[in-house]
Amino acid sequence: MYAIVCFDRPDSASLRDTHRAAHQEFLKANSEKIVFGGPLKSNPEGASTGALIVVNCATRKDAEAFIGADPFFRNGVYESVAVRAFKQVFPQK
Repeated sequence: MYAIVCFDRPDSASLRDTHRAAHQEFLKANSEKIVFGGPLKSNPEGASTGALIVVNCATRKDAEAFIGADPFFRNGVYESVAVRAFKQVFPQK
Protein backbone atom coordinates (compact mmCIF):
# COMPACT_ATOMS: atom_id res chain seq x y z
CA MET A 1 0.00 0.00 0.00
CA TYR A 2 1.04 3.58 -0.62
CA ALA A 3 -0.09 6.88 0.85
CA ILE A 4 -0.28 9.75 -1.59
CA VAL A 5 -0.35 13.22 -0.04
CA CYS A 6 -1.15 16.10 -2.38
CA PHE A 7 -1.05 19.82 -1.61
CA ASP A 8 -2.84 22.29 -3.86
CA ARG A 9 -1.18 25.25 -5.53
CA PRO A 10 -2.13 28.58 -3.97
CA ASP A 11 -5.22 30.03 -5.63
CA SER A 12 -6.02 26.77 -7.45
CA ALA A 13 -9.70 26.67 -6.48
CA SER A 14 -10.87 27.55 -10.00
CA LEU A 15 -8.64 24.81 -11.49
CA ARG A 16 -10.04 22.36 -8.94
CA ASP A 17 -13.61 23.35 -9.87
CA THR A 18 -12.86 23.06 -13.60
CA HIS A 19 -11.45 19.53 -13.32
CA ARG A 20 -13.56 18.18 -10.43
CA ALA A 21 -15.91 16.06 -12.59
CA ALA A 22 -12.99 14.43 -14.44
CA HIS A 23 -11.18 13.83 -11.12
CA GLN A 24 -14.26 12.17 -9.63
CA GLU A 25 -14.68 9.97 -12.72
CA PHE A 26 -11.00 8.99 -12.45
CA LEU A 27 -11.47 8.01 -8.80
CA LYS A 28 -14.61 6.04 -9.61
CA ALA A 29 -12.90 4.21 -12.49
CA ASN A 30 -9.99 3.30 -10.19
CA SER A 31 -11.96 2.59 -7.03
CA GLU A 32 -10.66 -0.99 -6.78
CA LYS A 33 -7.17 0.43 -6.04
CA ILE A 34 -8.29 2.99 -3.45
CA VAL A 35 -8.26 1.87 0.19
CA PHE A 36 -9.47 5.27 1.40
CA GLY A 37 -9.06 8.90 0.52
CA GLY A 38 -10.45 12.38 0.68
CA PRO A 39 -9.70 16.08 0.58
CA LEU A 40 -7.43 17.91 2.99
CA LYS A 41 -8.97 21.09 4.42
CA SER A 42 -7.70 24.07 6.37
CA ASN A 43 -10.69 23.59 8.71
CA PRO A 44 -13.75 21.29 8.70
CA GLU A 45 -15.92 23.71 6.73
CA GLY A 46 -13.10 25.16 4.61
CA ALA A 47 -12.16 24.72 1.00
CA SER A 48 -10.05 21.79 -0.12
CA THR A 49 -6.31 22.34 0.10
CA GLY A 50 -5.14 18.96 -1.16
CA ALA A 51 -5.82 15.28 -0.78
CA LEU A 52 -4.80 12.11 1.02
CA ILE A 53 -5.28 8.89 -0.93
CA VAL A 54 -4.15 5.44 0.21
CA VAL A 55 -3.90 3.03 -2.69
CA ASN A 56 -3.36 -0.70 -2.92
CA CYS A 57 -0.57 -0.77 -5.49
CA ALA A 58 2.20 -3.36 -5.73
CA THR A 59 5.01 -0.85 -6.28
CA ARG A 60 5.81 2.81 -5.77
CA LYS A 61 6.04 3.12 -9.54
CA ASP A 62 2.43 1.89 -9.81
CA ALA A 63 1.29 4.40 -7.16
CA GLU A 64 3.14 7.22 -8.97
CA ALA A 65 1.49 6.18 -12.25
CA PHE A 66 -1.89 6.21 -10.49
CA ILE A 67 -1.53 9.79 -9.25
CA GLY A 68 0.13 10.85 -12.50
CA ALA A 69 -3.07 9.94 -14.35
CA ASP A 70 -5.33 11.95 -12.00
CA PRO A 71 -6.83 14.97 -13.80
CA PHE A 72 -6.03 17.18 -10.80
CA PHE A 73 -2.37 16.22 -11.12
CA ARG A 74 -2.27 16.48 -14.93
CA ASN A 75 -3.93 19.90 -14.92
CA GLY A 76 -1.80 21.59 -12.27
CA VAL A 77 -4.10 21.63 -9.25
CA TYR A 78 -1.40 20.09 -7.05
CA GLU A 79 1.72 22.04 -6.10
CA SER A 80 3.39 19.00 -4.58
CA VAL A 81 2.78 15.30 -4.27
CA ALA A 82 4.49 12.78 -1.99
CA VAL A 83 4.17 9.02 -2.44
CA ARG A 84 5.24 6.89 0.51
CA ALA A 85 4.94 3.22 1.39
CA PHE A 86 2.16 2.75 3.92
CA LYS A 87 1.47 -0.05 6.38
CA GLN A 88 -1.95 -0.15 7.99
CA VAL A 89 -1.68 -1.19 11.63
CA PHE A 90 -4.95 0.20 12.98
CA PRO A 91 -7.59 -0.89 12.78
CA GLN A 92 -6.23 -4.36 12.27
CA LYS A 93 -7.57 -6.18 9.24
